[in-house]
Amino acid sequence: MNEFENFFNLSLDPMTIADVNGKILHANSVYTAITGWTVEELKSKSYWELIHPEDFEKVRGAIKTLTAGHPVFALEYRFLCKEGSYKTFIANVNRDKNSGYLYALSRLKEGQIIPYIIVANTAPVAVIIINTAGVIFHANRLAETMFEYEAGELAGKSIENLIPARLREKHQANRREYQAAPTNRPMGSSLNLKGLKKNNFEFRVDISLNPLFEYGDLYIACSILDVTEKFNTAKLASNLERENQRLVRLAQRDPLTQAYNRRAMEELFPKIAEDCRENSRSISAIMLDIDHFKKFNDSYGHQTGDELLKQLASLAQKFIRENDILVRLGGEEFLIIMPFCEQTQAVEVAERLRISLPNNDLSQHTFTASFGVSTYRFDHGPLAPLEILGELLKETDEALYQAKALGRNRTQHFSDL
Repeated sequence: MNEFENFFNLSLDPMTIADVNGKILHANSVYTAITGWTVEELKSKSYWELIHPEDFEKVRGAIKTLTAGHPVFALEYRFLCKEGSYKTFIANVNRDKNSGYLYALSRLKEGQIIPYIIVANTAPVAVIIINTAGVIFHANRLAETMFEYEAGELAGKSIENLIPARLREKHQANRREYQAAPTNRPMGSSLNLKGLKKNNFEFRVDISLNPLFEYGDLYIACSILDVTEKFNTAKLASNLERENQRLVRLAQRDPLTQAYNRRAMEELFPKIAEDCRENSRSISAIMLDIDHFKKFNDSYGHQTGDELLKQLASLAQKFIRENDILVRLGGEEFLIIMPFCEQTQAVEVAERLRISLPNNDLSQHTFTASFGVSTYRFDHGPLAPLEILGELLKETDEALYQAKALGRNRTQHFSDL
């Protein structure tokens, strides 16, 4: 398909091509959807069969103007639809000098919904159209998929169903304010918009708004992008990078294992907690402790024990994400802080690391470890960041104690105590 055909078929506006005798040569999908005729049916007809008889003289005058070499602007005419009614179009028409064909770019005098829906269904982004009551008039398949609804399930629902409950009242106020003075609002004009999937999972979105008018009624077309991963990754990576650079200068890493020390943990954690709070995401923590480490030291010596700690830290780094933080709390005890992490994911990471320890290739000695896991959700209460850290430390310690009491070499989540 050449560039002209692509533009012709994807245009929001009804478009036709005809010869100077009024024979229709081509029409785009918007024109056919509005009129009900197929392209082949239109090609078999002329404008004179389909234009309202009272508009003949007006159209003939426009053709004379075009053949004289002048364009025609805002030509208003009534066109017969297949079901028998007439729709009023306003067209800008030019005549191609080489072919003599008449190229008409039209719009409905009233009503923009039908052509917008046609193009929305082929658009590469999620699109939702709502009325002034906030009811969803149309959602394309990408929008349904983004919010995890079945095909056709969003139509008729309130747009506030796709907004977190705590933000719905504010969203309604913003919607009323927009409807009082509707204009095109581009992407990127707000940096803190949230969407809500059917399973109640929140995610960050960027939205563009376009007002549409259908016989005097206002509709709003919303184009939506999911920017959660992009925003969270960039923001968290940027924040942690700045903190890491400062902590490196202060030598806040454990010199033996290169894991963070307690001082680093206490400095990094407030920023992590704030990022998770802003995004309504959980923080998980894993406390791990080598089983029977004292006996190991007694049998092989402290130097070999130190090598084992280094190997454990190295293995742990391989199993955690880039933005997770490994901390040596002291002795053989470590803590992994995992932002944007739910309980199930944290337990899975702990289990994978636990299973890998006896069979690792780094150590000449077989050893195991016990794991205690805790997850903090920000609906628990308005705790300060270091209070949250204290709660995570307390709960992971209790879970770890239970794991050891039940025989060691196991993972225990605090919520299962």
